[in-house]
Amino acid sequence: MNMKNNEPSQVVDSLFSFRSYLVVTHMRPDGDAIGSVLALKHALEDMKKDVVAHCIDPLPENLKFLPGSDSIQRSVPANARFDSVVFLDCGAPDRAGDHIRPEKIRNSVVINIDHHINDNPFGDLCWVDTSASSTCEMLYDIFFRAKITISSSIATCLYTGLLTDTGSFQFSNTTGRVLEIASKLVTYGADPQSIAQNVFESASPKRLLLLGKVLDTLRYHADFRIASAKLLRSMIDSVGASTTDSEGFVNMLRQVKPVKVAVLFREDNDGRIHVGLRSKDHYDVSSFAKRFGGGGHAHAAACRLNGTIDEVEGIILPALVEFVDQRERSWR
Repeated sequence: MNMKNNEPSQVVDSLFSFRSYLVVTHMRPDGDAIGSVLALKHALEDMKKDVVAHCIDPLPENLKFLPGSDSIQRSVPANARFDSVVFLDCGAPDRAGDHIRPEKIRNSVVINIDHHINDNPFGDLCWVDTSASSTCEMLYDIFFRAKITISSSIATCLYTGLLTDTGSFQFSNTTGRVLEIASKLVTYGADPQSIAQNVFESASPKRLLLLGKVLDTLRYHADFRIASAKLLRSMIDSVGASTTDSEGFVNMLRQVKPVKVAVLFREDNDGRIHVGLRSKDHYDVSSFAKRFGGGGHAHAAACRLNGTIDEVEGIILPALVEFVDQRERSWR
């Protein structure tokens, strides 16, 4: 696989030229991940292509309304062969799961379409646009260039990705272009009220019980400029919730006015600690996450570390306080 970031026109020229496709996204999927996978699946199937959509983790309840969501498979037969494997919203192949490795898909043309900051883009064809709000925004541009007819199902999926990755059009990645695309998707059949209700008002009763336990661990640091909280496996088990019930918790920590950086420490099933980071203003948490092998966007990033949750907290919090202090000193 090469490391070249191709022009979108080169991706368009090849993307629709194959017969069979495996379309994949990252584990613990969000609205942009599932929205982009299903939008591309619908577009390819409208062209009479053979398509398998895959995500290793189950879909969050609030995304199961998306057209075709029940067709997403969580496993791929070991002997399955595809002309092309398309990675969407996925910064590295292993983020789709260890079972989809380069050596297992070496006979397929790998296409990578993503908007995350990535020093090592992958794929035989790769288009990474860090200025895009979402992978769904990039797919809209691809469909426009390829003159793909956008059905109401495609519009619904793309709109959902725009909505979720811009924080309901509140984050700094909400550009005039994003709002223009959202408006056009509405004319193609996306229903903003229905989508928003499904995405933001379909929480399970157990989600709020879990949130209560997480908020019990809330702590402020550095004169309220940093907010932290913990999510333990025992919390999830105690209320009978699932990991998907915790999606978006870290964003809530950022809602406090003086907080500049929010961090949520989460115990994952593999024993590692996921460190979710969110920020405001000019605090680039992607640069902080890179120090610990992670990455992401300026205002939304993450990394994963070995150790207990308390050990990882002991590493990250002092470094985060120094990070915030350094940023503020540089602006004086």
